[in-house]
Amino acid sequence: MNIHPKLIMYIDGEAHVSGAGILILSASARHDSSIALALDARERAQKTIDALLSAARTGGFTQGDVLETMLSTDRESDRVVDLAIRAVDHIGGTAAFLAALERAGFDPEAT
Repeated sequence: MNIHPKLIMYIDGEAHVSGAGILILSASARHDSSIALALDARERAQKTIDALLSAARTGGFTQGDVLETMLSTDRESDRVVDLAIRAVDHIGGTAAFLAALERAGFDPEAT
């Protein structure tokens, strides 16, 4: 999978994957059978998708079902990328985004 340019953000000149990029990469891990992953990794990817879309819905995002379906089939289209960006924008900022990741099982202190 190529990372869409809209999914890259620059902080102090350094490239980072955006929150929408994390959502789409999680969907790739969950749905792309060409990626060799253990079952538990695919389950963690689904938990991440669920937590981020739940947080987006809580923030007023109404197209979660549409986006979830699209993430299972077409993760590289401009439409999916734009919808993922809008979903993450509804989460409500960095603290809410990190809280959603924690609910999915991420440890923000892990290196």
